[in-house]
Amino acid sequence: MEPARENGAQVEALLRPEAASLEACEQATDLSWRLAQIPGDACCRGAFFNMLDERAGTLGAETQEEYRRFFRMYRFASFKMFPVSDYLTRLVVLSQIHYGAAHIYAGVRKLQSGAFDAWGETLLGKAAVAVVDPSFASMLRMLERAYASRTVVSHTRLRLVSESTTEIVVELEQEYVYIEHAMVGAIEGVAHVCGAEVVVTPELRGPFDGILRIALLGTTRNGDR
Repeated sequence: MEPARENGAQVEALLRPEAASLEACEQATDLSWRLAQIPGDACCRGAFFNMLDERAGTLGAETQEEYRRFFRMYRFASFKMFPVSDYLTRLVVLSQIHYGAAHIYAGVRKLQSGAFDAWGETLLGKAAVAVVDPSFASMLRMLERAYASRTVVSHTRLRLVSESTTEIVVELEQEYVYIEHAMVGAIEGVAHVCGAEVVVTPELRGPFDGILRIALLGTTRNGDR
């Protein structure tokens, strides 16, 4: 497996948000190429789209205003499925607005850490969380089942390869939303919700397939991301 590109553990917001620019995003990332690889029927729940608008709001009124100005439509039916390509575009542009074109990938990681909270707020997510042990490993097993049932996304396969007291290995296939940035952030978000202290290391087999090695360091008090 090839090591992932540097994904940036820390990123600071700009003093003032940038104007949204798809051209700036395309120049700073592989977004154009990536969008061309995503199947037209690859979809994810509207709850994740709503998460982006909500995250924009928590980042600041100016950030949310620019995000809404650029996309115009920013609220979606939570259970309905929408194109992953649209979600990825919105995620990258929001990162560019708030963190700047030079730090899009690191911003994507930070933004995506709220994805688990978004799914957990749906009726399906609330029902699932209510019946499982809220430990980090249990939450990952619940996500494995959710991915398998296609209740989260239509294409991606997520599988727990191994689990011990010190490390969990998660495999992802057909994951079009940056394994080494977005999915690292998503797993960090799950850990945060569960009060687990982790270090997530991505190893890619290709742009859309690979594993996440999750080192379990102990427990921590939940705080703001």
